[in-house]
Amino acid sequence: MRFGLGLLACAALSCTGEIDVPTNSPGPGGVGPQASCRKVATPGTKLIRLTHAQYDNTVRDILGLSVSPSAAFQKDPTFQGFNNNALGLSVADRLGRDYRRSAEDLGSQVVASAAARAKVVPCTGTSDDCAKDFIATFGRRAFRRPLTTPEETAFFTLFKKANSVMETGDAFSKGVALTVEAMLQMPEFLYRVELAENAPVDGKVALTSYELASRLSYLLWNTTPDPVLLDLAAADKLATAADVRTQALKMLDDARAVKVVDDFHHQWLDLDKYNNLTRDPALFPNFTPAIAPMMQQETLRFISHVVFDQKAPFSTLFTAPYTFVNKEVAALYKLTGTYTTAAYAKVDLDPTQRSGLLTQTGFLASHAYTRTDSPIHRGVFMIRRVLCLPLGDPPGNADLNLPPLMGNIKTTRQQVANHTSPGNCAGCHNRINAMGFAFENYDAVGQYRTMDNGEPVDSTGSIVLGGKTIEFKDAIEFSKAISVSEEARGCYARNWLRYAYQRADGAEDACDLEAMTTKLARADYPVKELIGDLTQNNSFRYRPAEEAP
Repeated sequence: MRFGLGLLACAALSCTGEIDVPTNSPGPGGVGPQASCRKVATPGTKLIRLTHAQYDNTVRDILGLSVSPSAAFQKDPTFQGFNNNALGLSVADRLGRDYRRSAEDLGSQVVASAAARAKVVPCTGTSDDCAKDFIATFGRRAFRRPLTTPEETAFFTLFKKANSVMETGDAFSKGVALTVEAMLQMPEFLYRVELAENAPVDGKVALTSYELASRLSYLLWNTTPDPVLLDLAAADKLATAADVRTQALKMLDDARAVKVVDDFHHQWLDLDKYNNLTRDPALFPNFTPAIAPMMQQETLRFISHVVFDQKAPFSTLFTAPYTFVNKEVAALYKLTGTYTTAAYAKVDLDPTQRSGLLTQTGFLASHAYTRTDSPIHRGVFMIRRVLCLPLGDPPGNADLNLPPLMGNIKTTRQQVANHTSPGNCAGCHNRINAMGFAFENYDAVGQYRTMDNGEPVDSTGSIVLGGKTIEFKDAIEFSKAISVSEEARGCYARNWLRYAYQRADGAEDACDLEAMTTKLARADYPVKELIGDLTQNNSFRYRPAEEAP
């Protein structure tokens, strides 16, 4: 009955829009960059469902509860490396039931004690005026905008009905619980609603200040706007690009922004791949499954230091000769000194052996086998994730077994070169192998080595970047070449755009991507500033005119 009342409330408030979002995706068209710059890309829907992480953060912020309801939900799907693509964030039957159960439980928790209730009810007493004050105040946080008069009336009617449909508690507490339960099932809560009715100008519709407040908050904090941001929206102080940038830079100085940067890099670098790694204990006694989250922490702490502490440029991600280690990770680097499991310390590494992300143990170990390294896996990651270059999948009948180490085949490099030399393989593997061989100085757990199976390591090679052939002798020179390449900068910008705008990039983004890629080449342009600049593009502050109601 309670779920039925939630649906009735939705009907009474004249909810609009479908629960399932469209499946069409914008993509490159047949227009040149200059023509496409005048257009505004869109996720393909005006209702963008909150990701599970955003849902958890939002309910914690507006209810004041330490909860993670989405732990019981089915995982969000991943598209192009990220789990926040708007086209994948639909609500099927199972998730609808999960939302209902979560809303019922959260509504009950809100009134479980006087202290819990006080976090959402701004007034004392049980009068109708207090109920209306609660509805207006909580509704503003839940819907991320002020309630309309019809909405306030409908929720007050629902509030008064609670005493007859809920079993436990006093009449006022029942009203609070049922109102919270109903609001948490509304599209206005579960989705970022972008239905701005501003008049189109130059083919685009400006989002309202409240819609921009939500975009800012979910991009930079991965949660709902706080009261300060909502107050700025109320005062229309997010109306210009300068207003938005000013607020974005302030928000990037908040600790919540660190978690967003962590989340982006966690997904871009596929840090989940670090989980469930196993290694031959006879060969690698310092490596256990428990080390996976420690290697993830190493990478995330390194990135956070580069982005927030150093305010460093893009190239530093691939060239910094330092990292962050605890006791277990330090052992993989064969570092001397005293370390603990709980604490991570910044350590300088040998610059002839280590250079940024690509020579950290996590990346190297997660792209290797139980006993040996894998130039192919490392090369494929470079092409697809770091450079965004096209690469097909291997044929279904491809033989994945490398030839044995015998005769003239003495090293991993020789195994791979021999196995992939036939003409039908060489087309792709000429690129894959060249990049993977750069990391031959690192074994299956990322430890530095100079010998492989008793033979000197050969980590030399060449790659084509920016139309030029780049020779390198090892991963250090390779990482430096990557750090200054237009391909890597463009790929990083492209991935940030996909993550920030929750959609695939299309022809409409050509000029923005070109500008971002160019800025990332500057030594005085911090990665942190790139994130702020994402809020300045037309695609962030507008939606296409054809999407107007």
